[in-house]
Amino acid sequence: MADKVIKFSEGSKLYFELGNYYYYKNNLDKALTYYERALAIDPANPVNHFNLACLLSELGNYQKSTSIFKRIIKEMDSGLSESWFWLAMNSGQQQHYREASLYLRKYLEQEPDGDYSWQAEEILDYLRTDLPMLSPNKREQIEELSAQGMELVSQGRLPEAITCFTKACAIEPELTAPQNNLALSWFQMGKIGKAIEVTREVLEREPLNLFANCNLAAFSFIINDELAVRRQLQILDQLWSDNPDEMLKLGTTYGLLGLDRRAMNLFQGLREICPSYEVLLLLGIATYNCGYLQAAARIFEQANQMEPRSPYVVFRQYCAGGKDKIPYHLRIPNEAIACILEGKAGPEELKTLEQPDVWLQVLWIIEHCSSPARRKLCAAVLDLNCPGLIHKLQARIWQGGVGSWQKDIFNSLRERGMVPWQGQQRQKGLSSGAAAVLEGALQDLDQMGRGYFALALVHECWLSYWLKKRPPIRNVQLWTAALLVFVQGLENLEAVAGKFGLAPASLAKAVKKLTVCI
Repeated sequence: MADKVIKFSEGSKLYFELGNYYYYKNNLDKALTYYERALAIDPANPVNHFNLACLLSELGNYQKSTSIFKRIIKEMDSGLSESWFWLAMNSGQQQHYREASLYLRKYLEQEPDGDYSWQAEEILDYLRTDLPMLSPNKREQIEELSAQGMELVSQGRLPEAITCFTKACAIEPELTAPQNNLALSWFQMGKIGKAIEVTREVLEREPLNLFANCNLAAFSFIINDELAVRRQLQILDQLWSDNPDEMLKLGTTYGLLGLDRRAMNLFQGLREICPSYEVLLLLGIATYNCGYLQAAARIFEQANQMEPRSPYVVFRQYCAGGKDKIPYHLRIPNEAIACILEGKAGPEELKTLEQPDVWLQVLWIIEHCSSPARRKLCAAVLDLNCPGLIHKLQARIWQGGVGSWQKDIFNSLRERGMVPWQGQQRQKGLSSGAAAVLEGALQDLDQMGRGYFALALVHECWLSYWLKKRPPIRNVQLWTAALLVFVQGLENLEAVAGKFGLAPASLAKAVKKLTVCI
């Protein structure tokens, strides 16, 4: 009889194995029964607690599962650091995202190379960037405050920018972008201690945040804290990102620190996966700063072929002399234009814009710079009131594609009371009738208060249709109305027909011709 009695420890092991057997058979109810029996027989074994908690999590009993994981962590010397990861999963399922972030960071602190570490990093990255805990309203507030802050920085109004970034940070402390911008704003004000304090707060939550680590390295370098710079370099050398913008930040930080060879190696690798103009230009700068003038010349030639109108084409000429280093922050080489963008321009710098040989540079910068800088340069052009340059600026709105940079030009002209499309239609090869159709449609939309994108849609639609079909324009009103319906929707067809005194059937046919052809 005694031989048939199962010892407690062996019974626990048997029930544990039976639980595993039914778990892998996907019979979770039976698995639960045996895991509970194993725990009842051997409650001191943390593995029994852990397996039961994992299964309860899979069954959706998150509260009970969480209480068991917390007991393992607080009361048992188990070595089961995975409990932190499973706590994060339970919190995420219950939409407690802040708790999930905390638990994932705890797990990565204890198990940086653990079985779940790559998953934990991916989930953390998702929580940082997508912030599912944020309502659409809060997202919109943060984006609006951040955009406003960047605009104020570009205007040199740093105290007001700091207020905007501080408000954005208060809405969601987990979001690091406003905090990094806040740190940079404090730095530009000369409050380096505040800048470092904010940056360290970011790094306490996200030790591997690339932007914050780069900022701290730059701040430490500028205040000559050599020990902090060396410490930061050890961290920077271990960082990598699939995001090209983050790698550009890392490369330019190396350049700022005077580590041109590291910058060059990084940009060389980045060119393989992201052969953009900016990457090529920075690679040329790093190569030049390393003293490899011939190699730099070849790289600058490739960059100049990509963007022949860029103001940076002059870098190729530097390679003949090899004088001072080229800075990595890509300040515009043309001193007058650079002063305009920095808000330091006087009458002499503004007069430079009257020279036709700089117009291509001005237009290139307007197309490729940030929105605040673009509006600043557009304002300078309009203040100067140079007809030739304004005409070219106006033409850029309608030359290929529809983008935010064209919208900025459009709004700059409109704010000055100018008609951005005036005189452009005939230059597209349109007949007088076709030009009148487009002019009428754009004017009507503008009077309705429709913005740039609605007007650009009509412009693209009509050019595409007319250049393909070249129909004789016998009724300007009909085609103008058709374009309005095209952009406003068919539900407005009868109202538009009544406004223009047209038969709805005739107008519907014209709209159909437009839509079929697009």
